[in-house]
Amino acid sequence: MPPAHAYHPVWFYLITILIAFVPIVPHFINPKGGQQMQLSLLFFVLCVPCITALAMIYASHNEMFIQDFWQRLLLFKISPAYLAVILLLLPCTIFLATGLSLLFGCSTNQFSIASEFSVMKGWPILGIALPLLLAPIIEELGWRGYGVDSLRAYFNLFSTSMLFGLLWGVWHLPTFFIKGYYQNQLWHLGIIYVINFFVSLFVVAILMNWVYYKTDRSIPAVILFHSVLNLSSILFKTEPFTKCIVTVLLCVVTIIVIVYDSGFFFGHSVMSMTQK
Repeated sequence: MPPAHAYHPVWFYLITILIAFVPIVPHFINPKGGQQMQLSLLFFVLCVPCITALAMIYASHNEMFIQDFWQRLLLFKISPAYLAVILLLLPCTIFLATGLSLLFGCSTNQFSIASEFSVMKGWPILGIALPLLLAPIIEELGWRGYGVDSLRAYFNLFSTSMLFGLLWGVWHLPTFFIKGYYQNQLWHLGIIYVINFFVSLFVVAILMNWVYYKTDRSIPAVILFHSVLNLSSILFKTEPFTKCIVTVLLCVVTIIVIVYDSGFFFGHSVMSMTQK
């Protein structure tokens, strides 16, 4: 991993988060219109972390920095154990949570395949492509391509994951104002589901970062993890209450992982290790 001085996390997150609020401008200018403009701006915002990461990597003129990015991007070799975690953790957790939800009176229809996979009402194709392909690839080129490592250069893995979860949550805030988008639907369902969404971001951030560093910082590994996460969330008729159970179960898994691998999470930052 490149030395800490090669990274500029403050600038990276300042740029990505400030631009993330651009799509809500049409909402305040014309609350009843401008949805198409909002979605166009949303896609631009989705690309900003990737664009910013690439710009900062190449602007460094550091050959080691640039080579490190491409090595991680082309690192497709994933051990069977972590490939199993990537492919099975979320689907198995959702199935278990769905089974538990039946005890609370939830419907057995949750085991059925959803009739509509789109995360954006009125935008079927983009609403499917965005969570399954575009978002995982574009986001992870930015977050794991630069953002997470820029924090990890100064903090241990646990602190990095918590800080990233917070910043990731702020980055998602504008989507709550975009009519028809998944986060906007959560807002109308109730505050408990909004809270669950943000808690889940912290849990997922920890698990994804754990997999990322355990696979030698493989960007394809987290792209696949991100895609499986999104697919698992929209594939079945999972009720919002059940997704709260999913978060609880993932919290238990995360605690077990942290306790079992505490040295990995609370060890020295990369910067500290390179200075010794």
